Amino acid sequence: MSESIDSISFHESFPHEVLSETDPGDETQKRFRYQHTYTALVAFQMYNGNLPYKELFCEHHEDILAVKEDGTYHGIQIKTRQITDGAFEIGDSAVINSLTRFVRLLKKFPKRFSKFIIVSNCPFRNDDSGKSLVNLLNQVKKGKSENFTPRDLNKHVQSLILKSEASMVEVLSTLAITEVQTGPGMDDIDAKVINDHIGKSKACEGLAIERLRLIHRLLCEKIYGASSKRVENAVKDYSSLIGGNTIVNAEEINTKRITKHTVALLVEDNVKGNVFLSTRGSMEGITPSESSQLMRYKLACGLVDVEDIDIMDDLRASAEDYFIENSHRAENKVKYLNEYHQIRKIVTNQSVEAKSRCRKTDAPYGTNMLQSIEDRLDDISKNRKEDVFHSPYEILKGLVGVLTNECKIAFSKEPIGGWKNRE
Repeated sequence: MSESIDSISFHESFPHEVLSETDPGDETQKRFRYQHTYTALVAFQMYNGNLPYKELFCEHHEDILAVKEDGTYHGIQIKTRQITDGAFEIGDSAVINSLTRFVRLLKKFPKRFSKFIIVSNCPFRNDDSGKSLVNLLNQVKKGKSENFTPRDLNKHVQSLILKSEASMVEVLSTLAITEVQTGPGMDDIDAKVINDHIGKSKACEGLAIERLRLIHRLLCEKIYGASSKRVENAVKDYSSLIGGNTIVNAEEINTKRITKHTVALLVEDNVKGNVFLSTRGSMEGITPSESSQLMRYKLACGLVDVEDIDIMDDLRASAEDYFIENSHRAENKVKYLNEYHQIRKIVTNQSVEAKSRCRKTDAPYGTNMLQSIEDRLDDISKNRKEDVFHSPYEILKGLVGVLTNECKIAFSKEPIGGWKNRE
């Protein structure tokens, strides 16, 4: 180095002490963080029963694709901007782009959507001017279809028709079910979610602030993970799944789902402080799986929650270890293998019967089927202990995972070409 350290003035600023004026990376991450946190808020409100959703899809066509209990969808776009930039106006590119996406979605999937929402940390202009989206939405909702006032609003409607390549009827139909909402501020959204929503919920009543923050952080991380990939045909693919058709994107779609059960497991496990532990460890006739990907794929095709799939995977591994270790200890190996195969037949039969009771042609049934299996195996572990040679309930459930991985059990309709040719 040609420059001596002595030539540096210690009264000058250091790079780490000065905010960058040209690198907006941290601001961008802050905006993504807002989106994930707001989605976490929607998920928690869904779990709490304050929103009529049964599940959410993150980054599926929209920032949030919410599925209502009646099977229709809400498309939610989350927009952020500096408060100093003022309220959103109808001519802002962010607003026009969101409206265009909404029109195209309604055009592509007629009658599927019952509401579109634009949410922002910043307010929307709300007056009688030609710059107010709220003004236009109010007029459309009152049944007006032309000659909007002021006349500038007509210009924006025509622009939306051109940009979305849709008809006037399609644009007006979209605007009629569109609304705007002002969310928390970018700097206080975390505090509001923790204090005003999680902290005041019945499930978290009386929890210490540290535990509330933990639930909030884990939920945001769950949303971030579900948002990490984008599937363009989300509505089509989801409709295909509920119609009983297994599709190639089933696994990826399932990782984007946030259901009431997903949130319930996260909240309740942390409220109770539960931790699920599992172990991992061949014997001729009982071979451990080299991979559980097929099992996970088949459960995902039945739209079983990711958390339940993870638990099933742990139980599967534990069940394999359990039977292998018992086989090693058994004095009469042939007798033990016969017992093992009897247990397999009982679990297989209960699973097949559960599927026959739960199978649907117009809706996913994997979760209902799994719950039916759990109830059946719980009853067997208590009232038919001798039939399964006193195998614990968790081991019987884990055996379901083993059998699923071996293509003995499925939680949805089999795809064309079979399960193992899904690529």
